[in-house]
Amino acid sequence: MNIWQDVTQGARALRKSPGFTATAVMTMALGIGVTTAIFSVCDALLWKPAPLPHLESLATVMQAVPGDPNDWNSATPADIDDIKQQSGAFEDLASWEGGMANLAGSGEPDRVLQTLVTANFFHVVGVQPARGRAFVADENQPGHEREVILSDGLWRRRYGADAGIVGRSIRLDDQNYTVVGVMSPDFDFPLATELWTPLALTPAQRNTRKSNTLQSIARMKPGRTVGQVAAEVESIAKNLERTYPDTNKNRRFAVWPARKFLVDYETQQYLVMLLGSVLFVLLIACANVANLQFARSTGKLRDVAVRRALGAARWRVISQLVTESIVLCALGAAVGLVIAYWGMNAIRGAMPAEIQRYILGWKDIHLDARALMFTMAAAAASGIIAGLAPAWHCSQPNLVDTLKEGGRSSSLGKARQRLRNILVAAEIALAVILLVGAGLMLRGFQTLVKNGEALEPATLLTMRLAVTDRKYAKPYQVAGFYQQVLERIRAVPGVRSAAAVSALPYSDHSDGRSFVIEGKPVEPGNQPGGQYQVTSPQYFETLHVPLREGRLLDERDGPQAPQVAVISKRMAERWWKNESPIGKRIKIDDPTANSPWKTIVGIVGDMMHSPYDRQPRRAIYVPYQQAPALGMDVAVRTAGDPLAQAPAVIAAIHSVDAEQPIIEIRTMAKLIHNRAIGLNYMAALMGVFGGVALFLSAVGVYGVMAYLVSEQTQQIGLRMALGASRGSVLAMVFRRGIVTTAAGLAVGLPLAYLLSRAMASLIYGVTATDAATFVSIPLTLIGAAALAIYLPALRATKIDPIVALRYE
Repeated sequence: MNIWQDVTQGARALRKSPGFTATAVMTMALGIGVTTAIFSVCDALLWKPAPLPHLESLATVMQAVPGDPNDWNSATPADIDDIKQQSGAFEDLASWEGGMANLAGSGEPDRVLQTLVTANFFHVVGVQPARGRAFVADENQPGHEREVILSDGLWRRRYGADAGIVGRSIRLDDQNYTVVGVMSPDFDFPLATELWTPLALTPAQRNTRKSNTLQSIARMKPGRTVGQVAAEVESIAKNLERTYPDTNKNRRFAVWPARKFLVDYETQQYLVMLLGSVLFVLLIACANVANLQFARSTGKLRDVAVRRALGAARWRVISQLVTESIVLCALGAAVGLVIAYWGMNAIRGAMPAEIQRYILGWKDIHLDARALMFTMAAAAASGIIAGLAPAWHCSQPNLVDTLKEGGRSSSLGKARQRLRNILVAAEIALAVILLVGAGLMLRGFQTLVKNGEALEPATLLTMRLAVTDRKYAKPYQVAGFYQQVLERIRAVPGVRSAAAVSALPYSDHSDGRSFVIEGKPVEPGNQPGGQYQVTSPQYFETLHVPLREGRLLDERDGPQAPQVAVISKRMAERWWKNESPIGKRIKIDDPTANSPWKTIVGIVGDMMHSPYDRQPRRAIYVPYQQAPALGMDVAVRTAGDPLAQAPAVIAAIHSVDAEQPIIEIRTMAKLIHNRAIGLNYMAALMGVFGGVALFLSAVGVYGVMAYLVSEQTQQIGLRMALGASRGSVLAMVFRRGIVTTAAGLAVGLPLAYLLSRAMASLIYGVTATDAATFVSIPLTLIGAAALAIYLPALRATKIDPIVALRYE
C-alpha cells in the first residue's frame, strides 16, 4: 500500500515540475536507450541459446594452437578417429570440412559455401532437415556421396522455395547431386553454410596424420563435463605422441563447449568493451539526474521538515523520494525504448550484408521480452542510483532553520554542493575514458586503412574465381584458363593491367607453407615458412610491389622452364641474414616429398596482407604456370571507376567459361574497409557513446554552475555593490567550475591510459600512447566545460546588486 502511495505521490510531484521532469526524462531516455540497444546486441550474439538442442552437452574437438588458449586449428582425420574410438566420454562424434562449390543451372553460375559432413553430423547436433532426410552411413563412401542438403536461404533464393526440390538433381562442381533435404530457417551451423554434402574420405585420407582438414563436434554422455572430456582427450594425445612421434610430437587438442566455439574470442572482447562503455553512459545519465534532484531538493526541504516534525520516519521519506526517482527513470525508459529501436536499426543497417552472414545471431538483434526485462531492471536500478543520495541528504534537514521563513541550512547546502561537484567530476572522468577509447579506435582504424594506400585501392577491382578439378583436370588446363581470362580482361577498354594471385592482400584467403633451404638442416620447431602465393607475372606491376634485387617472375617461367620463386624482403632478412638468397634453392612443404627444388630469382618489397597484421608477412611467390592453383583472386587496375568496369570484366571471364562463378566483386578500398569493419564499428559506436557522454557532462557542469550562481546571488550582489568588476565575478565562477573539471580529468586520464594499454593488447591497430588523442580529448572536454560554465557565469555578471541584496 505504501509503495502505491509513493508512486502516486511521486507522479503528482513530477507533474508539478514539468521542466525538471522533461529534462530528467530525456537524460535517462538517452542513457537507458543506448544501453538497451547494446544489451540487445550482446544478448543476440553472446547469450541467447544457439539453435542446437541441448547445447550444454555439445563440445568441439580441434587441434590446439600452442601458447594461445583462444585459437585452434583443424585436426587430422586419423587423430580424430583415434579420439572417437578411444574416448568413453562421447555418445557420438561427427566431423566436417569447410569449402566452396560452384553451383550451376537454374540461373547464373554461383559460388556457394559448402560444408562436407560425416553421415552422423545431423544426428550429433540433434537437428533433422525440415524437408526430406539426413545423410545415411553408405553416403560416407567415395563414389556414393552425390547427395546434397540445402539451407533454407539457398532453397528460397536459388530455387524459389520449390516444394518439389527433394529428389531433384542439381549441378555442383560439374557433377550431378541429388537433393535429399532442406534445413529449417533457424539452422545455421557451421555458420553461413549454404549446402551440406557427405564427407567421403578415401582410406589414405582417413589414415593421414599430416593433413589438418577436420573440425569436429561431439555429444557428451550424460553427467560428463567439458573439463572431464578435455582431461581424457589430453591422455589420448599423449598416447598418440608416444605412438607416432614423427607426426604427433607436442600435438595437443582443444576441447571447448560448443558455445565458446560458436562465438569467437574477438567478438566477445568487442562486445564486452561495448557493454562496459554504454554502462558508463548510463552512469553519467544517473549522475546528471542525481544533480537535478539535488537542485530540486532545496524546494522540498520545507515539506520534508514538516513531515519529519509531524513524526514521519526517515526511511519513509527516503522511500518516497527514491520511488519518485524510479518513476522518473521509468518514464525515461519508455522514451528510451524508442531510442533503442532506432539504435538497433542503425546498428543492423550499418553492417555490410556480406559480413552479417558470418556473425552468429546478427539476424536476431531486436527488441524482445528479454530486452524489455532488461530495460525495466535498468530503470529501477537507475532510479535508485540517481535518487538515493539526494533522498538521503534531503531526509535530514535542520528542522529549526528549515521551518523558519526563508531559512536555509548552510552546512547541509555545502554538503550537497560537495557531493554535486563529486558527481560532475565523476561524469567528466567517465566521459574522458569513453572519448579516449573512441579516439584510439578511430585512429587505429585510420592507421589500418592507411596501410593499404600504397595499393591505390580506389582504382583496383578485385574478385574471386575457382575452377574445379573435374572440368580442369590437368595443371596445364588450370593455367590455360587463367591465362585466357587475364588476356581477355586486359583487352577490355579502360583496363590498365590485370593479374591473378592465390590470395590478394586484405582478402580472407591465405595459405601458409613451410619450406627447407638446400644445404641447411631443418631445426625442429624452427622450420622456415611464410605466405605462399601463386601469381601471374603481372601481379607485381598491378599491386605496385617494388623489385628490390634480382628479377621478377615473367612469361619465361613456364611449366617446362626451371622452377623458380621470388621472396619478400622480410623473408630474405630472416633466413639469409648475411648473404644474398639469389640463386639459392628451396623446397616447399615436406622435404622428403618429390616436389621440385625452386631457385630464388628475386626479392620484392613487403606487403601487408591483413589490416590486423602488426608487420608484413614473409612471402614466397611462385609462377602460376609452374604451380597452378584452382582458386585465384583476380586484380584489375582500371583507369577510372573500377565498379563501372565490372560488367565488361565479368563478360570477358564468361567468354572463356560461361558457367564459371565470379564472387566477391568489390574494389580494393571496399575490401580493406570490410576487413577492418570490426574496429571501425567499435570506433563509431564508442564515438557515439563518447558524444552522448560529452553532452551529458556539459549539461552536468552547466547545472551545477547555474545552481551555484542561484545560491550565491546575494554574495555576488554584495561583491558587486562593494566594487567588484564583472571580470572578477566571471573569473570567480570560472575558477570553481574549472576546478571540478580538472578533478574529473585528473581521475579520468590515468584510467583512460590503463584502458588504452588493455585495448592495445587486445585489438590490433590500437596504439596505447597516441599523443594526438590524449591531447585533443582533454582539450575538447575543457572547451565543452568552459562553455557550460560561461553561460551561468555571464548571467552572474548581470545581477543587479540592489535586487541581489534583497534576495532570499
